[in-house]
Amino acid sequence: MNSRVAVNVALFLLSAGTIAGTAATTLAQRNPGQVHAPSKYLYLGNESIKPGMEDAVIQNESSQVQTLRDANSPVNYLGMISITGAPRAIFFAGYDSFAEMQKDHEQEMSNTRMQDALKADNAAEAPMLAGAMSSIYEYREDLSLNAPVDLSTIRFFDITLFRIRSGHRQDWERLVKLYEKAFSSAPDARWATFEKDYGEGSNNTFIVVTPLTSLAGVDQEMLDGNNLPKAAGADQLQMMRELGSATIESSEADLFAVVPQMSYVPESWVTALPDFWGKK
Repeated sequence: MNSRVAVNVALFLLSAGTIAGTAATTLAQRNPGQVHAPSKYLYLGNESIKPGMEDAVIQNESSQVQTLRDANSPVNYLGMISITGAPRAIFFAGYDSFAEMQKDHEQEMSNTRMQDALKADNAAEAPMLAGAMSSIYEYREDLSLNAPVDLSTIRFFDITLFRIRSGHRQDWERLVKLYEKAFSSAPDARWATFEKDYGEGSNNTFIVVTPLTSLAGVDQEMLDGNNLPKAAGADQLQMMRELGSATIESSEADLFAVVPQMSYVPESWVTALPDFWGKK
């Protein structure tokens, strides 16, 4: 994760508890079997991989994970590889304040031996990449549905990026809430919505993230989508279509697979689920 040298954060994705204003917990404080809502902020690292270099990137990222584990770094994160779209690696990290991010960053930067090893790994990985960028998103609980999950069991993510037309923020929020209402009766429907605060397109970009324990969840998503006309009703469905056309400038949905070798997760996860998180 090349951007780790510049910014280190105490990771998550759909992880730290922020329900009803209670104090959030870090990824390292959660044990498998616990269900939590997203952290307040999501740090997202995005690396474009040159064609055919995916395996080499995974191997190099695995070396970085081992470096962090040997140093007992406090920073945990999830790494994944795209199944659809352009070849890329995505890293998710979550935290509850920018002060927390700074504290963890300073703690990691103080370990010069670890930083030297990470810089060497990053230099080795650079020729494998076509580019890299990072961004920070803010969790929008009001635009999310059934977001709390046990992150240790998640193996895939369905991530849809939306770019909203200028001046249509309120229309967008109204549209998402109409979808929430329509899908509220579907027991398996869930997503977490994040608004981009920093990075390219920070004034009009949202991501809608659906965690999946298996790709069978995509089949269920398709079934729920097919039932949308019945759940919403003709009038509401027409309103949703009109709002979507007026509000959404562009969108792209892609699937990502969590790669345990690229993820630095708590030891409790490795102990509880060694067949997945213990992979080398």
